[in-house]
Amino acid sequence: MSALAVPLILLASLAQTPAPRDLVARAVTAMGGENAVRGIQNYTISFYSMNFGLGQEETPLSPPRATVTIGTQTTDYASTRQISVTEVRNPAGQINKQRRITLGNIGLLETNGNQVPDGPGAVANVARGWRRSLERLLISALDNPSRLSPLPARTWRGESVRGVHYVAERDTVDVYFDGRSGLPVLAEVLSDDPILGDRRTVTAFTRWQDAGGVLYPRQLDTEVNGRLQINTIVTALAVNGQLADSLFVIPDSIKSKAQPGNPDPAPITVTLVELAPNVWRAEGGSHHSLIVDRESLPDCLEVS
Repeated sequence: MSALAVPLILLASLAQTPAPRDLVARAVTAMGGENAVRGIQNYTISFYSMNFGLGQEETPLSPPRATVTIGTQTTDYASTRQISVTEVRNPAGQINKQRRITLGNIGLLETNGNQVPDGPGAVANVARGWRRSLERLLISALDNPSRLSPLPARTWRGESVRGVHYVAERDTVDVYFDGRSGLPVLAEVLSDDPILGDRRTVTAFTRWQDAGGVLYPRQLDTEVNGRLQINTIVTALAVNGQLADSLFVIPDSIKSKAQPGNPDPAPITVTLVELAPNVWRAEGGSHHSLIVDRESLPDCLEVS
């Protein structure tokens, strides 16, 4: 091989590695073009999803149980508001009808007709979902290329995919793109979890279909630390429809009590309740844990 051939091979290899902004721009084009994606003012979806209760299994090796949700959701970016109406069936078979309205930085949660202010954390989660939705995230990345950096290629479902690392205030997201279509295939977020420690959330986007000139994924599969947590199927989707303001009304009685969204969760207070010598229940949050000091138990006792 000649001395000239080595630099030519290196240049050819570099030419095959698109710049981060080019990957994002290609994805936006594949979704329908920059004007179409920027022009998304609102959208309404009908969906059903399976939410698997990771960490709530009967034993560490038991399969997780699923909560089934069926409903519709309207997101209005132009007016910073969202409404979802769902029917939620929990693993025990109980059905709850819920309506959640987020208006700016406050919210309402209605469960089986009972209305209360939505929690600050839940309101912040809705706002986070707005920012991290593909159409908003990609346009933001397109406008802020200095916040992008390349990621090494990785294999996903037998295919090599390239990605970008995007950092913007509270949102640090890795997005990977299909090599043939250019469409996003994965979004990955690393966050802190009070139980899991590092929580690696990966969402896969598949079954893309047209919705008024913009392509949207009709299936979303979310894994947490390698285990499937949520499977969502979008059964209908409409973009930029006419929205009635009456859908998003929050009564004054709820507004007066509502707390603004807070992305920083309040610390969990854990209380130890002694059940027996060397056995305690750790109470705090939504679920409790059992603590057993095995070293201090009499030899005649066996804990399984």
